[in-house]
Amino acid sequence: MSNNAHISVLKGLAVSGGLAEGPAFIYRGEGDLQIPEYKIPEGGEDGERLRLERAIAAVRRDLENLIAALRERSSGEDVKVFECHLMMMEDEVFTGEMAALVGKERINAESAVRRTVDAVRARFSQMNDPYFRERVRDLDDVERRIQRQLSGRGRDPAIELNEPSIIVADDLTPSETVQLPQSRVLGFVTDGGSVTSHVALLARSLGIPAVAALGDITSRVSAGDKILLDGGAGTVAVDPDPVTLADFRERARKLRESSALPKSAMTPGILADGSKIGIFVNAHAGMPTDAIAKSRADGIGLYRSEYLWIGREMEPSEDEQFAAYRAAVKLVENLGRGSSVTIRTLDIGGDKTMLGGGPKEANPFLGNRSIRYLLSRRDTMLTQLKAILRASAFGNVRIMHPMISCVEELEAAAEVLEEAKKNLASRGVAFDHDVKVGAMIEVPSAALIAEDLAEHCDFFSIGTNDLVQYTMAADRGNDAVAYLYQPLNLAIVKLVAMTIEAAKKKGLHVTVCGESASNPVEGALWAALGVDALSMSPNYVPVLSATLARLSRRDLDEYAKVPFSLPVGSSAAEISSACRKWLEAKAPGVLEAMP
Repeated sequence: MSNNAHISVLKGLAVSGGLAEGPAFIYRGEGDLQIPEYKIPEGGEDGERLRLERAIAAVRRDLENLIAALRERSSGEDVKVFECHLMMMEDEVFTGEMAALVGKERINAESAVRRTVDAVRARFSQMNDPYFRERVRDLDDVERRIQRQLSGRGRDPAIELNEPSIIVADDLTPSETVQLPQSRVLGFVTDGGSVTSHVALLARSLGIPAVAALGDITSRVSAGDKILLDGGAGTVAVDPDPVTLADFRERARKLRESSALPKSAMTPGILADGSKIGIFVNAHAGMPTDAIAKSRADGIGLYRSEYLWIGREMEPSEDEQFAAYRAAVKLVENLGRGSSVTIRTLDIGGDKTMLGGGPKEANPFLGNRSIRYLLSRRDTMLTQLKAILRASAFGNVRIMHPMISCVEELEAAAEVLEEAKKNLASRGVAFDHDVKVGAMIEVPSAALIAEDLAEHCDFFSIGTNDLVQYTMAADRGNDAVAYLYQPLNLAIVKLVAMTIEAAKKKGLHVTVCGESASNPVEGALWAALGVDALSMSPNYVPVLSATLARLSRRDLDEYAKVPFSLPVGSSAAEISSACRKWLEAKAPGVLEAMP
């Protein structure tokens, strides 16, 4: 019998849209690893290092076999995750530090593994970017594999799932997730996790509803309890009454009917009247490429170059960077004529740090980050710009500078770009002499002087993640002030509208590349306010396209008025609710189908 007599509806984080009904399957994992720590006898270092090397080699073999098996049945998301795990195991700095600790401190292999992983885990955990915080789960997974080999237990045990069920877990490592018989998984609900957790990524790639960050659902639900899961709303109902169940099933029926949209044949960004909103994808080195190819997007609207720096002791060379940027250009060649790649120059600092990246700052989010860091490290900026320019010889490449706050920064960046061009020209290296250069609008000062900035660049890209953070003076990674992360606060809406108006006066193209671009309510609003394009994770392209396909330009003109039509003093929640109601009336069903 259920122990949840007083539970009605639990609210968590919506990470993968859709509706699911089924019995709860509780999975609590193996708990914390118990790691022995002891001194090895003097002279026993070589033997202990050999034991470590054998365990690492065994993990590599297991990962290689797993990757080969996944390629036979996976869309690519899981393959890429475990390829990253294999890269960790092949990283001589990472595994070398383990071996070094064995010799230097004469500690056992298990303890050396734990200390090494803890050091990397601490760096990732300090980063406010949810993506990097979630990579801690990858480290946990890699460590578990090594420790199991050292203990003689070998591979992780399989998870048996005998009937279609909703998985209820504290959280799941990538290895635990991939073992699940996916045909029997109706949905995921977890105590922890985020929109960038492995469970969330897998759920979105498979179209499985999921809700995360429920706190303690594993202790409040019993195996077999009936669960109604609403991934779009982020809610979970347990043992529902007949009326709630009937209402849910009616919503599910309507969702099935509305989801019969011809998404596979749909050209992304085409409105109901045939006009077009550009749809681009956000990308970085090492991410799955098949999702980008399948998106049929207009190109890469945000290439996050910082992924080439993070976790490294040494900066990537010009040739290393060129190879990565050239690969991105090659990737978009198959997306169609005119497809482009917009490469953001190094956006480091704040919550994204490099190993040995310089002295710690008291307030890194307001410190020497992004364009400020680059301008203080002219050699780094020059090397990157030369690599980007070299890639521009092979396709439509654009350069975008992050966190611009004043005209002087664009002027200084232009000087370094000119130096890079002269350097390549003197070497006889081909590049696009007319490469387009843009500014990211991420801080209020940039929005307020957008018309002035427009005189010094070719396009704008609005980064709503930081724009919200800096406008609301609220760290988006701090749970205590998470309620202030309000993309539809009227202050944000006005800053976006102001930026668009300034760009239009000067004839500049405007894109929104922050997380809000992928949300149908917010993304459609930015389109209504006049942005030319939206850039998002590839998995969100179908739902955004389905949303826009239901709307005409006249509809968007009407939608643009909604935030400004409410009573003075309306809250962000009230604006969001009004926008959501308007969109649900115009495009019923699309919000419930959100990934």
